[in-house]
Amino acid sequence: MSMWRQDLERNAARSGLAGALIAYVTSPGFALVSRARLASWLNVRGKGGRLLSRLVWRSTVRNYGCYVAPAARLGAGLCLPHPVGIVIGEGSVIGNDVTIYQGVTLGRASHDVDAYPSIDDGAVIYAGATLLGPIRIGRKAIVAAHSVVLSDVPDFATVVGAPARIVGTARPEGRSPAADVKLGAASR
Repeated sequence: MSMWRQDLERNAARSGLAGALIAYVTSPGFALVSRARLASWLNVRGKGGRLLSRLVWRSTVRNYGCYVAPAARLGAGLCLPHPVGIVIGEGSVIGNDVTIYQGVTLGRASHDVDAYPSIDDGAVIYAGATLLGPIRIGRKAIVAAHSVVLSDVPDFATVVGAPARIVGTARPEGRSPAADVKLGAASR
C-alpha cells in the first residue's frame, strides 16, 4: 500500500480518489501530510523543484500554522489528528503509523548542532511535547502531553514530564504476563 493511501486511511478513514478529494477538504491532517509529501517530492527535483517546494512549504506554513520541513523524512500512515502548531525540523525522521498531536516540536537541541529526533514505528506524541536533539523515540512509545524529551525513549515506554522520565512500559504484542515473570520484568 502506498504511503499516501496509508495517510488517507489513518487521517480520514477513507480510501480511493473520491475519498481523497473529500478528505483533502474535510481533514486538515490529511491535507497537511499531503502538502508535506508534495513539498518533499519537489525538493529533490532540481532547482525548479526546490523553488516550487519552497512555495508549497510557505503556503502550508501560512495556511496551517505548521512547519514541516521538506527535508524531513515522513513514514507511511503519519496521522495528525489536530494539525496546528506542529514543527518538524529538517533532519527529523518519522517512522510508519506515527501519531503526532498539536503543538509538538521535533527540533535541534542547539543552534550549532544539526541533529534531530528520530521516531520509530507506531509511536504517539501527545499535544505540546518537545523532542530535541539526536534522540530516538522507540517503537510504540508514548510521549505524554507537554513532555520535554532530551534523551532516548525505549520501545513500548511511556514518558512524562520536563525533563521526560519513564513512567511505564507496555507489554509487546504477543508476549504473555508469564514471559515477563520469566524475564524478571515487572508486569504492567
